[in-house]
This record gives sequence, structure tokens and C-alpha cells, in this order.
Amino acid sequence: MTDANVLLTRVVQVSKDDLRDASQRLGLAIKEEEEDDYLKLMGQFKQSLDAVMNVPDYLPPVDHERFPRHIIWTPTDTENELNGWACKVNITGRRGGALEGRTICLKDSICLADVPCRFGTDVITDFVPSVDATIVTRILEAGGIIVGKATCENMSHGAASDSSPGRPVQNPYARGFSASGSSSGCGALIGSGEVEMGMGGDQGGSVRLPAAFCGLVGLKPTIGLVPYTGILSSEASVDYTGPMTRTVLDNALLLEAVAGYDGIDDRQLGAPAPAFVPHYAHNVLASRRPELPLMGARIGVLQEGVDIPRLQPEVAKLFDMAVQRFVDLGAHVSQVSVPLHRDILPAMTVINKMGSSQTRTGRQCQRRALYLNEYFEKLLPWNEVKWDKAHPFVKNTSLCAEYAWAGAGAKYATAYGRAVNQVRRLKDEYDAALKGCDVLIMPTVPFTARRHADENGGPWHKHDHYAGIIANTSQFNGTGHPALTLPIGMAPPTEDVMLSRSDKDIRLPVGLQIVGKFWDEGTIYRVADAWERSAGDWRSIEAEM
Repeated sequence: MTDANVLLTRVVQVSKDDLRDASQRLGLAIKEEEEDDYLKLMGQFKQSLDAVMNVPDYLPPVDHERFPRHIIWTPTDTENELNGWACKVNITGRRGGALEGRTICLKDSICLADVPCRFGTDVITDFVPSVDATIVTRILEAGGIIVGKATCENMSHGAASDSSPGRPVQNPYARGFSASGSSSGCGALIGSGEVEMGMGGDQGGSVRLPAAFCGLVGLKPTIGLVPYTGILSSEASVDYTGPMTRTVLDNALLLEAVAGYDGIDDRQLGAPAPAFVPHYAHNVLASRRPELPLMGARIGVLQEGVDIPRLQPEVAKLFDMAVQRFVDLGAHVSQVSVPLHRDILPAMTVINKMGSSQTRTGRQCQRRALYLNEYFEKLLPWNEVKWDKAHPFVKNTSLCAEYAWAGAGAKYATAYGRAVNQVRRLKDEYDAALKGCDVLIMPTVPFTARRHADENGGPWHKHDHYAGIIANTSQFNGTGHPALTLPIGMAPPTEDVMLSRSDKDIRLPVGLQIVGKFWDEGTIYRVADAWERSAGDWRSIEAEM
């Protein structure tokens, strides 16, 4: 390929220190007689860099006229009992849309122009986006009322709800217990009834985990169905945004409003244009039948999703009860085995750590999408002061990734690529299993919400306290299959987090995960809605042990 720099006639040399620094980083020895040539070549490239940096960024326009955002405030502690709010706003969508009058919160990784975005960290505190995420525009076009940004965990890392600055996010069913994360604020606010709906982000379960802990319906859609444009990224191959609601029908309604190709997010190849997005909510209503609504449905119980470490007996019992209800509703239920479901977790760990570290250091490449440069211009470069403010989850990810990418004599430099290939194999195996059934089911989380980790505990304690929480969720971020969690009952905390005899009376939500074929959210909704309507108030369902 011809180097575009040949068109630049004036050469500005970089310094010898710049050249030596670059060569030392690469382990490249520059011959003395070639040094001037490379200085000129790098200087030529510097002209291209400067030319790019001097051009205004190209960003999607924001419709301030129709959707003004004048009132932005941070609630007081008394107004923010669960610490679910990052900030409050009041932006009203157009009249007549499907979401007219419905209140909606956004995970604080989703860009809302002119509204501060903290991203769950105080490494930087002054990032105010200039753009609206595509889903923001679509929510407002559909008539939704955006009432605020919901607290998210530290740079979207971790499944706890105590890693953002300040106080932990509380579980709406029991103070002192985790709402999970990283969409913790959405879980708490919607679960408590403060807000009707929300859009979370999911990089390994971060929609489904807080939905499960807070008694919500939470969906990670098929990869690319909902555009991620205008949302802060962790690792592009596992980034999703999805609806969090109190009912299946509301979830379908919100998904329909935000889904569809936007012409920017390159993960959306194969996604329908907005005009051709299925009418999910209408189809849910049309599928309802007074008797045996799931007659003909084929449901596979994923054995490796049930035989998992730390499975709480009450969770297992509620899952078995839920399976029996599917049978009673007319579904054919069978056992399905995908051994790689359990064995793939190391690969998902590698993808998340090695990928997100590149994003965090500004090296997110090979994407045709909207880059949120204004955020990274504030974040970079990292320095000791910023690292001191980073949560152990973030530090651990970065240290592990640096070791993998550049340490150990490059022994692990291909680990990321190998992990991606292994996950592609898992996708094929799920697809094969789904040829014999319409959906797969398993517990969303092996246990109920745990108490917040000891704030004085070290990095290992904070990590180990939630070990096993993503045993059934992160796989589907890698493969791209749609996955929804549905609340199926209440159970006590695990004994290891009970502090007193009265803790035995605490009851916390339990979720069941339903996984479907690519682009078949409709079948997931049909199955979930039938169960939900049959069960009535799921909060009244408990496992008798």
C-alpha cells in the first residue's frame, strides 16, 4: 500500500529521544547510519498525526431542540437511599411513542450529551459527553422519559456493587447485600420501583446478574441486535447493552424501541433495520393462550449449567420447581449436554482481561464505529495518581493483561486469539444443541445475593467473595446468543454471609436464565412470559428445604 505520507512535502523530524524510546519498547536496534532516515520517516508520520488531531472530531448530532436537558442534579444521600443514582435528569421523549410516559434510567456508561458520565470511577471526574448513544435517541423517539444515570461499577468491572466511588449500591430486598453489577444502579432502582425500566450494559453478565439479584427481567440480546454506539466500551467482542424491567412484556417493549442497525456499530452485521425489528411486545401478547401456552415448545436443561460449583440448595430447588412449571405449561423438557460450557471459562477470562486492557490504554483498534475520543483524552495517560484511584478489579485486569501481552517472554501473546477461536467452537456447540430444542435453561447465578465484601479487605478478598457468580453468564457474551434472566422465587442468603439468627428471615430473588438462537428473542419472550403469567407473584414462591 502506498504510504500517504509521500504526499507531505515538508518533513518535521521527531527527536532522537522519541526514536530511541520507540525502538527500545520494540526491542529494535537502529543502525547508526540509518538513524537520520528513521527520524525523517517518523517525522513524516508525525505530520499525519498532527493533521488528524487538528481536524474536529466527527460526531453524531444531538437534537437539543426536541430533547432539551436543562435540569441535571446529583441527589442527596437521603434522596438516594440505595445509592442507585449517579445523577438525575428529566428528558421527555416525543408524544405518541410506544414508551410514552415510561420512566427509564441509563447505566452510567451510556453517553447522554451534556450530562456527566462517571463510569463508576473517580480516576477522572469531569467527563461530560458531547453525544447521545443511539439507544438514547431511540428511547426519546419512542416517548420514554429519561430520569437519570444509574450508578455503574468501577469502569464496568466486577460483579459486586461496592466498587464505585462513595457508598455501595444496596440490594432493594436487603440492605447490606449486593445488587451485583456492573449495572448495579439499574438493578437497585428498578427493583425498588423508583424507575420502571432501564438500559444496562453486559460484558460478562452485567445486565443479568443485577437483574437476578434484584428480581428483574434482564436481557443480553443477540450480538449486534442493539447498537452499542455511544457507550463506553470494555472489550468490543463482549460488549452489549440490554433492557432491565420488572416484567417480560415491558422488556419486549423496550427492546423493540432500541433494537436495529444504526449504520455505525460494526458489530451489527445481520441486524435488521429499525423498520424491520420484530414487534416483540405484540408477539408476546399474541402468543398467550388460556391453556398449555407452551405446547410444542422444546426446552433443554443444560446439565453443565446446573452442575456448577457453589450451587445453593435453595436455588437448585427453585430451579427444579420452575422446570416442572414449564412441563405443566405444555413444554417438552429434556436434558442437554454441552461440556465446553463449563470448560470455556478460562478463555472468557483471557478475552475480558487482555481485551479490556487494550481498550483502557487507548489501543482499541480494528473497529469501524464511533470512538469516544473525548473520554480517552481525559483518561490518558495513566499515571500513579490515577492508578491509586483505580479499583483492585481494574488494577488486577491491567496487571494480568500486561503480563499476558508483553511478559513471560511472549509465551502468552497468542492467548487472546486462541481464546477467541475456542469460543467460536462453543458457539457451534450451542447451535448444535439448539437444533434439538428452542431454548436452553439454567440457573442465572448459583447463589443469592451476598453481603458486600469487607471494605477493608484486600484485592484477593474482594475477588474471592464473589467467585463463581459468572459461571453461567459470561459464555454467552462470547458466543453472542441471546440470554434472559427471569425471577422465579425467593431464597435466604447463604449461611456463610449470615451474621445473626434473624438473617435467616431475609429473602432474596433467584433467577432462571433462558438462552435462545441467534435473533430469536421472540421465542425467549414467549417462554418467559408464559412462566411469569402462570406463576403470578414470583415473590411468594419459596423452596421448602
